[in-house]
Amino acid sequence: MADSDIFSSKNLILASLFITGFATHARLIISSLLLIEIGATFNVPVGIAGQIVTAASVLSIVSALFMGVLTLRYNSKPLLQAGVIVFIVCGLGCYLASSFLSMLVSYSLAGIAGAMVFPMLGTIIGETLPPEERSKALGLVSAGQPVSFVFGSSVVAYIASSQGWRSAFLYYMIPVVTLSLLIVSIGIPKQSLLRENRSGSGRLVGYKGVLSSRSALSCLLGALLFQASMFTAWTYVISFLREDYLIPQSWATALLSVMALCSALGSLTVERIVTRFGKKGATTLLAFVLGLTVVIAYNPFSLWVSLFFVFLWAYVAAAGYVSGDTLTLDQVPEYRGTLMSLNVVARNLGATLGGLLGGSLLLFTNYNFFGVVMGMIGVASAVVYRLFTQE
Repeated sequence: MADSDIFSSKNLILASLFITGFATHARLIISSLLLIEIGATFNVPVGIAGQIVTAASVLSIVSALFMGVLTLRYNSKPLLQAGVIVFIVCGLGCYLASSFLSMLVSYSLAGIAGAMVFPMLGTIIGETLPPEERSKALGLVSAGQPVSFVFGSSVVAYIASSQGWRSAFLYYMIPVVTLSLLIVSIGIPKQSLLRENRSGSGRLVGYKGVLSSRSALSCLLGALLFQASMFTAWTYVISFLREDYLIPQSWATALLSVMALCSALGSLTVERIVTRFGKKGATTLLAFVLGLTVVIAYNPFSLWVSLFFVFLWAYVAAAGYVSGDTLTLDQVPEYRGTLMSLNVVARNLGATLGGLLGGSLLLFTNYNFFGVVMGMIGVASAVVYRLFTQE
């Protein structure tokens, strides 16, 4: 294969990864911006309407466990394509939903889709790209999501204001996910460029392989703790800024957009950090800095100090997420699909447990103590990565 053909092939793979990360974030933009309208349509409170997201998260955890088995029986590309198709079915079902129950079921399909798509993206990166290019590729997947938020928020808001929330699924989510499916079909090779031989047999051999590696298990624990700190701190940051500094609601979208851009920058530049410190060193450093920035950001020195550390934290969170996945990716190469499926389980479980803990802390304490606890969880993930993982 000529050098120009390899370069073209890699560019198509990278484009496919970015577009997929971009497209699969569409449903979260719609649910984040239009949850009030969705609840009003079905005559349910916002708190109940928000359970469509919870249901998708729970289903994602369960589905990812099954994916660990499927990755040993099927190639990565068909599983990725199937996951993207399920996202399309999710969007169509939400558009056609005639009751809240049908909306709940349709939106929950995104959990199954995510459990298929995201582990396969990591697996394909591991199978088709050399180690020195994997952090860049994972960064592109991660960057697609905040870029999607910045671009998609205004598009979704415009569509919803003129034609209603259902049209956001029909005219935004379905087209961008369909485009992703087309690009994936063209850009991802049919077979791995770096095929790896698997030893052993049986449906649970992948899980046994992962469970036998202390470093792999430590990566999963580190990911769980990192996600608990990162996701929960992100969830409440705008509420903290509005309540403690009395910033107007009109600032919220602008601040979230800046945070999204900082996240995209972190995802796109993490390759340099990994090159400088190594995968383990970079992940440990970024997790430690994440914890410190959360503590400082949630303690009211001044609005501008908090904003500076919120934006720094958004950068570090995205970079640490990618760096952690890069470290995890190479732990047990022969069972990479199973490991990346369990990585999805660990991150979703971390977000769920972190959300429960964070909500409880805010019920009985305040944002300052909340920030200290969430920050220390981030530091704990750094300790796990530093002491118990290997490159």
